[in-house]
Amino acid sequence: MEKESAKIILSADSTCDLDTELKERYHVHYFPLHIILDGHDYKDGIDITPEEIFQKYYDEKILPKTAAVNVAEYIDHFEPWVRAGYEVIHINLGSSLSSAYQNCCIAAEELGHVHVIDSCSLSSGTGLLVRDAGEMIRQGMSADAIADVLRQRTEKCHASFILDTLTFLHAGGRCSSVAALGANVLKLKPCIEVNNADGSMKVGKKYRGSCKRSTGRTSRYRSVFYLHYTFGNCCRIYPSCKRSPQS
Repeated sequence: MEKESAKIILSADSTCDLDTELKERYHVHYFPLHIILDGHDYKDGIDITPEEIFQKYYDEKILPKTAAVNVAEYIDHFEPWVRAGYEVIHINLGSSLSSAYQNCCIAAEELGHVHVIDSCSLSSGTGLLVRDAGEMIRQGMSADAIADVLRQRTEKCHASFILDTLTFLHAGGRCSSVAALGANVLKLKPCIEVNNADGSMKVGKKYRGSCKRSTGRTSRYRSVFYLHYTFGNCCRIYPSCKRSPQS
């Protein structure tokens, strides 16, 4: 039975990639990261979509860059809630992937009443923690208790994804032309594994064949992005929340 919720605001970086239904169900307040594309500064998910970013590359071969949320922006985001007497739980993109987490911690220290969580993950890996936070708020847990659980839970959240193409890795300078060509000729699909200690990534296994066939070898789901929680000898697997990383 759902208990009366305390005065807690649930906030997250936009990179958690929850779909609209989950975002509304748990009343998640997004803070969009900056996307710099062709000299323009866009807000992730607000005035630019992933589809538009990909299309820009297909049409003009222009790649995006990203910029972290700065300290002042986080203060402006949190301050109205703190002044109104709320506790804020904010879940960040993994600290090794962006300086957003460090900036958020500085803002939280200045304001107080803001509990910052390093998701040590990205995309659906972060989204899974956001969903869990929403459930704990519904159960009436305190902000301190929720933050403690989430920090422990990052160690049990494992994320990986399989790339259907190396086009964007090559374009971004993360793999050579020879490697990209060889992977395409041999139909290799590398699995990128996320380190749940800080969110850094490394190449894991390489699968051969179509993406559907490759993903079928890693679980019963036909999803590109894989998540699972481990609790002792038990494991729960979740399919992707929204978008598939390709760069």
